[in-house]
Amino acid sequence: MKGQYTCSVLRCVCGLVLLFALWNGSTNEFSMAYAADSSVLMGTVSDVEGRAVEGAMVFVYDNSDVRRSADFISAPTNSEGRFRMVVPEGRYWGIARIKTGEDFGPLMPGDRHSGDPVEIEVAPDSKVIEDFIVADLKEAIRMKREEMDRPVKLSGRIISEDGTPVIKAYAFAHKSELIPGIPDFVSAWVDSEGRYEMYLPRGRYYVGGAVTFPVGKDYFLERELTVEADNSGFDIKKTSRNNSLVHEMKDIVQ
Repeated sequence: MKGQYTCSVLRCVCGLVLLFALWNGSTNEFSMAYAADSSVLMGTVSDVEGRAVEGAMVFVYDNSDVRRSADFISAPTNSEGRFRMVVPEGRYWGIARIKTGEDFGPLMPGDRHSGDPVEIEVAPDSKVIEDFIVADLKEAIRMKREEMDRPVKLSGRIISEDGTPVIKAYAFAHKSELIPGIPDFVSAWVDSEGRYEMYLPRGRYYVGGAVTFPVGKDYFLERELTVEADNSGFDIKKTSRNNSLVHEMKDIVQ
């Protein structure tokens, strides 16, 4: 009888602790406090302008299928957009969202979401920081359009076969393999280390370099390149082969 009473008291105490956790918005941290080798997942949720989002929740899944109930859910973010939750070690996928109506259920107009799930690796007894940016559907479409309209930066070095910089050269990108004189896009002249940078619309280009402008017979092609995102390590090499190929192509056309 005494043992049953003790168990009832313990259950009551645990229930009160859980209620206190609910009152203070930290249900998940308490619910996982008894997990072995538990770790802390924390971070901030902000909007597309970088402002803290209060009231957002972070949903954590143990696999990449996020079209189901989450395995762990954070308490709503505070006025600084911060969240904190305790999870066991493992690999997770996380998303953040804030709903204008009920906390759960399908997304509705006006709800904001962080998009594709972020893969999160949680080591034993560690603190992992993961930040999220949430946007509604209209904001997401606008951001995607602005990203697609933004020129892509292509940069690197123009170098010779032995790796030394080619002085007084520039990079170019052109839609076709043969350059008629002025390429579609050109960089400024390289610096003393042979570094160049140029900005291109997304697309497919023949990228190369030259030492005279407009382009003469001395230009050299690196290769055809599909440009979809910034690329800061695209080196252009001036070799006897890529220069002779240009001459061969010109002879064929003539």
